Amino acid sequence: MIHGDLSNLRRECGASSSAKGSFRGSWRGSKGGWHHRKNRISKKADEVPLGRLVTEFTLKGIASSAAVFAGEARITNCAYAASYSLNDEKPFKVVVPGQPAAWKPPPLPCQLPGDRGDYMRDQNSARFPDHPIQPAVQALFALDETFDPSNVDVIGCASSLGDILRFVRLIDSTFRFDVEVVGNTLFLIRNCQNDVIPDVRGFGHSFLNAFTSSKPNGGMTKSHQRVVSYDFGDLRCLVRFECDGYLTSCDGINTHVIEPQFNLSAPPPESITVQKAGMLVPQDSVLEIKTKSQTRGEIQMSDHLPRLWVRQIPHFVTAYHCHGTFQDVQVGNISKDLIEWETQHQDELKSFASILHQLITEVKRASHLKLEIFREGLGPLQIRERTGAPRHALSNSWRDRWVVRAEPNLQRLTTRGDSDEDSEPYPSTRISSDESDGSMDDFSLDYTACGHECGYCGHCA
Repeated sequence: MIHGDLSNLRRECGASSSAKGSFRGSWRGSKGGWHHRKNRISKKADEVPLGRLVTEFTLKGIASSAAVFAGEARITNCAYAASYSLNDEKPFKVVVPGQPAAWKPPPLPCQLPGDRGDYMRDQNSARFPDHPIQPAVQALFALDETFDPSNVDVIGCASSLGDILRFVRLIDSTFRFDVEVVGNTLFLIRNCQNDVIPDVRGFGHSFLNAFTSSKPNGGMTKSHQRVVSYDFGDLRCLVRFECDGYLTSCDGINTHVIEPQFNLSAPPPESITVQKAGMLVPQDSVLEIKTKSQTRGEIQMSDHLPRLWVRQIPHFVTAYHCHGTFQDVQVGNISKDLIEWETQHQDELKSFASILHQLITEVKRASHLKLEIFREGLGPLQIRERTGAPRHALSNSWRDRWVVRAEPNLQRLTTRGDSDEDSEPYPSTRISSDESDGSMDDFSLDYTACGHECGYCGHCA
């Protein structure tokens, strides 16, 4: 369990390290999670024109259907499904299963240089802009020749699921991403392409380089991506996320990594090149890292538990520094805290399950259209037609492979959540209800405490 005492926060540089496993800032006693900070600048949607509104959802509209998930709004049967690493060798390829960086902290205190430069917002979209979800799909098939997509209801990146969770939790956020049904499965696809986070400041990237060690897997690893499988709200979900690293030992027990068994069948045309290298690392050893200046307050666990819950990451590293000198670095197991957070937020999670079911139904009904999800600020969750050049979740050959494997159980998705009165196709427009760190320059944006979830806003610290 996470323990913390805000009154004991040591704000002065040179404070001694806390006991391992103890965290600054307790989340208990608060609803917590992704609080809207008054000094945070709300993100604007990108400038691509919005298409026609197809349908929208409000919390009032989904409240009645959320009750059907009583007792089911919990994650169960969580397991590793696939993984891959990305590097900068060209032509771009994926290294399957790859291997996350190992946690290997240097002696403390440790002085690090600050982050400088531009960083890609999404490594998958940057390398594979036409089909950014396809690397995950190819990794699933490469590691399991018996993989059955007919059992998968939702597949997508954790950030997209996090966006929907913010909506049901009334968190102010603006986002848009593509949605598409392939076979039985709802695909949630980030569409960042070449979006760059400019002039990143802080020490987060330097910390990762200094405190973790990557084994060579066909080139210098830039990003390790994992896919976890779990059941939630009577849905089987595959969730992709970027992994900071893993613990080589947990509670004195060495992490058991496994040599992968590969699917030896020939890949179809239009495939991304797959290099087979790396080891299978269990999900219960992976970790996430968060850095912050000691002078800017504690890392609030309530801000991070929702994101960690979606990803089912059981270990959390908090690292505090003074002008880049790290001497308070703590590693903790948060598995029980994720369960407790889940218990305390059942009403919101029932709505989360409900909206996922409704999205499957509505996107399937409008499957003849190219669609995206859009939300601005505290507004409704909208399904809109996409504008611009057509985009597809998968290339034609991989779409065919997914659909052919899914055909035996196609009826499962067809009947779920549908009724005679809702069987008409779009384009009629339906509305679901009547409601509508510390940088030495104090004047620059500080990205130390930022991550993908806030879009590197520069104000989290």
